[in-house]
Amino acid sequence: QSSSSSSSLLCCRYNYAMSDFEPHQMNRNYCSGRVRIAFAGSWSTGKTYLLSALLGRQYSTAQSAPAPTTDKFVCVAAGSPYSDPIRSDDYERRRHCEIMEHVNDVVRKECGGKKGMANVLDVADDNVEFGDFVFFDMPGWQTEYGSDCVYRTFFHQLIDKVDYTYVVWDVNHGKIEDDFANFFQNKARGTNYELIYNRYTRDTVDMSFLNQQYAKMSTGQEILSEMYTTKVHENNTALEEQFHEDVLRLRSKIKSVNQTVHDNRKKMMKENLILHRDKMSGLNALRRLKICDRLINEDLNLHVRPRTYHWQRWGLEL
Repeated sequence: QSSSSSSSLLCCRYNYAMSDFEPHQMNRNYCSGRVRIAFAGSWSTGKTYLLSALLGRQYSTAQSAPAPTTDKFVCVAAGSPYSDPIRSDDYERRRHCEIMEHVNDVVRKECGGKKGMANVLDVADDNVEFGDFVFFDMPGWQTEYGSDCVYRTFFHQLIDKVDYTYVVWDVNHGKIEDDFANFFQNKARGTNYELIYNRYTRDTVDMSFLNQQYAKMSTGQEILSEMYTTKVHENNTALEEQFHEDVLRLRSKIKSVNQTVHDNRKKMMKENLILHRDKMSGLNALRRLKICDRLINEDLNLHVRPRTYHWQRWGLEL
C-alpha cells in the first residue's frame, strides 16, 4: 500500500467512527488535507509582512502599516490558479479553508449567534512553493479581545485546530498578553508552535525580556537561547541581505514541519476518539466501536507498525 492510500483508508475509518457527531466535534481536519500554519501574536509585530515575504509578495488583501492592519482572520490557500479573494463558486479552494466554518460553529455555540461572528476572509494565492499548505493570518491580539467572547473563542479554537502556530514577537511590541499566552499553556514549543523573534538586531536583542514573556506561555522552566530562537532581522538597507537569508531559513523550516504535523494529527485523532468513544450510539454503534478501538490501539499508535488484514488485499474495508 502506498502512504497516500494508507492515509486515505485511515481517514475513512476515522470519519466513519465519528460519523454521528457534529462537525466541530468530529474535527475532520485532523484527518487529512493540507498542512495548516497560523501566524499569531500581538498587533503590528509583522505577521502579515512575514507571510507576504514567504509567499514572495503580498497576498491580494494584505496591508502593512505601523498601526494594526489585519482586522480579520484570513485563510490563504497557496497553489491556486489566481491571487484574489476566493470566488464564491470555487469550492476546490474553499474546502481548504473549511476549518474557519468549523471554528465559527463553536463560536456560535459558545457565544450565541446574536453576538455576531468574527470577521473572516478566504484568499487564494498562486504561490506554488507552498501548494501543500494553508496559511492563517490572524488579527493582532489586543487587550480588549480578552473580554470579547467571539474573538477570544475564535483565537482559541483556531490555534487549537491548526497544525502549527508561529507566534511572532518583536521587542517594540514586547508584552505578551496573559489571555493570549493562556492559549499555549498546554502546547509544546517545537511540536505545536514556535516563536519568531521578528525585527531582530544585535543592538536591540533582549533575550531576558523575551524569556520573561515566554514564561507566561510555558511552565516557566524552559529557557530560550538566542542560538535556538527563530530570528528574522529588520528589513532595512543595512540588513536586507540578512533578512532574505532569514526568510529562506524560515521557508525551509516551515516545509520541514510536515512529519511533525502528520504525527500530531494521529495523536489528535486518537485523543478525539478516546474522548467520544463512550458516547457512540445507534444501529451501527458496535461496528463503529470496533473500528474506533482498532484505530486507538493499532492504526494511530505511532510506535506500532499498522497491521495488514488479509481482506485489505482485495480492497475491502470491514
